[in-house]
Amino acid sequence: MIPKLAFATVLMLFVACKKEEPPPAPTEVNVVPTTQASTTTAAVPAEPVIDLDTLPVEEDFEDEAEKEVTTANLTKKLDELEKEISAE
Repeated sequence: MIPKLAFATVLMLFVACKKEEPPPAPTEVNVVPTTQASTTTAAVPAEPVIDLDTLPVEEDFEDEAEKEVTTANLTKKLDELEKEISAE
């Protein structure tokens, strides 16, 4: 009995999936040619010029950090940096 029900279910699913809807009828589209050809192109924004010599790098801050951060205030400075980073 169960194999017959399973076969009937599969057969119904197959028949249900087999339905195809006809494609929509093509519609006419009237194209009116323009009298003037478009020769303008989209303006591409220029890439900004970056002067690599003036970008701040780690070495620029080493001397300042050596003067400001000592063993006595290390945890305080670390907390300040973490607070600054989390605020961003």
